[in-house]
Amino acid sequence: MRTLLLSLVLLVAALRPAYAQSALPGLTEGVQYRTLDNGQPYQPLPPGMVEVAEVFAYTCPHCAHFAPMLEAWQKQLPAHARVVLVPWVSDRNDPWARIYFAARKARALGVLHPRLFSAIHETGELPRTADAAQILAFASQVKGVNAPALKAALEDESAQLDALRAAFEFERRTEVEGTPTLIVAGRYQILGNSYQNLLDNARRVVEALAPARPAPARPAPTTGKPSPHH
Repeated sequence: MRTLLLSLVLLVAALRPAYAQSALPGLTEGVQYRTLDNGQPYQPLPPGMVEVAEVFAYTCPHCAHFAPMLEAWQKQLPAHARVVLVPWVSDRNDPWARIYFAARKARALGVLHPRLFSAIHETGELPRTADAAQILAFASQVKGVNAPALKAALEDESAQLDALRAAFEFERRTEVEGTPTLIVAGRYQILGNSYQNLLDNARRVVEALAPARPAPARPAPTTGKPSPHH
């Protein structure tokens, strides 16, 4: 599997020129973000909602460190924003992307997502080179996981290929070069020189894309007649 490092994203960000004008109010392209010409959100959302997509890889140590920060950060987002996770897809047989989609379908992500990071980067229960059988065997033993449902979802080839294709196409059109990468509204790749800076800049872009507030209602016109006095 391709090794994906946050340092690549930061290097690319440093090499990109800053532009004098910003397409988002109060922000500068090339500093907080760069615009993606052909970008589209990963998933359809209701009008007015803004998607914050994180492209991650379970084998990426940067993503393991970033995951709890993102989890805490998303709880403070305004109501018009929503975080979605997109696993990096190296090819159609990528076992890590497949277990993610299987866990999502089996409603096991809440417990399995952090355990996979921990198993690779902390406890050593899973090697980065683990195959699908090894990953499934480990995941099936995690407390709170419905093992038969997870196995069935992993073996649902049609659903797996649809999910893999959607993630791969999103990563290609948003020009993802490393992980973790944050993409807001499918059009803005977030730049930053640290994990916290990435989150701060993503928040600024989210706020810049907030739906316009309706104008305050005007007071009802008066008749001009004097009020009676008693």
